Amino acid sequence: MKSVLPIALALLAALPTTSCGSLLFPERHSQEHSGKLDPNIVVLDAIGLAFFILPGLIAFAVDFTKGTIYLPVGMERGEGPFFHDSDGDSEE
Repeated sequence: MKSVLPIALALLAALPTTSCGSLLFPERHSQEHSGKLDPNIVVLDAIGLAFFILPGLIAFAVDFTKGTIYLPVGMERGEGPFFHDSDGDSEE
């Protein structure tokens, strides 16, 4: 039972190093972006920031560094749980 606790803590500590944009849209990593922020990713990262300061800051840092917080070229609002393109055809 004592060996389960360090493993659980290690997994819990590794969780903040991945961020919402990297988990939801791994194809955006180092992809050309429009310079517009994806409001879905911003809201999800902000939720993490509201509840846990350090994991939220890490999530924002990882998403900005990897470029997954930005919308791809040709997308206006993105795709996700909060905001999405209204025309239904957001892939180009």
